Amino acid sequence: MISHPKDRITQTQATIVVANTMLATGILTLPRRVLDAAGTADAWISLLLGGLISLFAGYMITKVSLLFPEYTFYQYSQALTGKFIGTILNVLLIVYCIFVCGYVVRILGEVIHVFVLEKTPIEVVIIVFMSVATYLTVGGINPIARLCELFTLPIVLILFLTLTLSFSHFELDNLRPLLSEGFTPVWEGVKNTAFSFTGFEIMFIVTAFMTEPNKAVRSTITAISTIIVLYISVVVVAIGIFTVEELKTLTWPTMTLAKDIEFPGAFFERFDSFLVIVWIMAIYTTFVPYHYAASLGLGQLFQKNMYYFVFGVLPAIYIIAMYPKDLNATFKLGEFMGYLAIFFTMIIPIFLWLVAKARRGNHEKN
Repeated sequence: MISHPKDRITQTQATIVVANTMLATGILTLPRRVLDAAGTADAWISLLLGGLISLFAGYMITKVSLLFPEYTFYQYSQALTGKFIGTILNVLLIVYCIFVCGYVVRILGEVIHVFVLEKTPIEVVIIVFMSVATYLTVGGINPIARLCELFTLPIVLILFLTLTLSFSHFELDNLRPLLSEGFTPVWEGVKNTAFSFTGFEIMFIVTAFMTEPNKAVRSTITAISTIIVLYISVVVVAIGIFTVEELKTLTWPTMTLAKDIEFPGAFFERFDSFLVIVWIMAIYTTFVPYHYAASLGLGQLFQKNMYYFVFGVLPAIYIIAMYPKDLNATFKLGEFMGYLAIFFTMIIPIFLWLVAKARRGNHEKN
């Protein structure tokens, strides 16, 4: 149970935390990843369908959490399913959060190595980033929410400028014809959107900290809807500028989009530098909530102070981050994370909802 007022956040803060947690590695790689599977200019429809599925999943997660509004997933999972199954679910969620941390910090290291610090080893970038992130995690959910609020404006502003300043090269014909190969490629593309839309499962934890948990559903729906609009905008603009075939060859298509932006008079030449900066902010506000969720889970699982585990999980995160041998292996890890995401965002909340309904039905009969 969460009782300390310092641990409380508002509905607006909850919305911003969820949106920031969702906005991570996908913003740079999403156009290529969806097109790899869909193979047509209808990839934006795949995103729309994936987003609608995420809205349903987010709704289910929040509704389950509202059955126990004062408790986190780690506490109410055992109340619903029993200590044995609940403990297994808790451990799985903790492991999942650690894996997400490892993946996003490895992607961060790769991007920094390519675009900013070419001669700096990825290991150094990852260690420095985790050290800075840990400082915020230790502060708890309230400082996390306040930093997410602080970072939101520059992130949105630079992404908006990236899309609008690139629009002069946009060709609508690149998006035509609509559904030229039917719905099959579209459905294939939906599978590759799974991990890009993750982050809203943080509501398993955040709901317990809200001052007005009855508004949790609104927070979740607003956050997911915002990310859906943003992601579709990025993919549509990328296809309209680069074409489908060219996008398949770009490792970081959104970054390439920013690099091609030119200003009259050359007041500054590298607009992509701004995108790198705000993307690091986005990664930071993705890593920290997952790091916090894993640490809190271990603390509640073992009934110890979570701050011991804030540092304790760092070696595991580092090992996962450095396990992929190269960038392709890292992307393969991301695909694996997509399947884990489906388990935690779809299967688990539906399972818990059905268990809750069954227990309530048995209670009414008795």
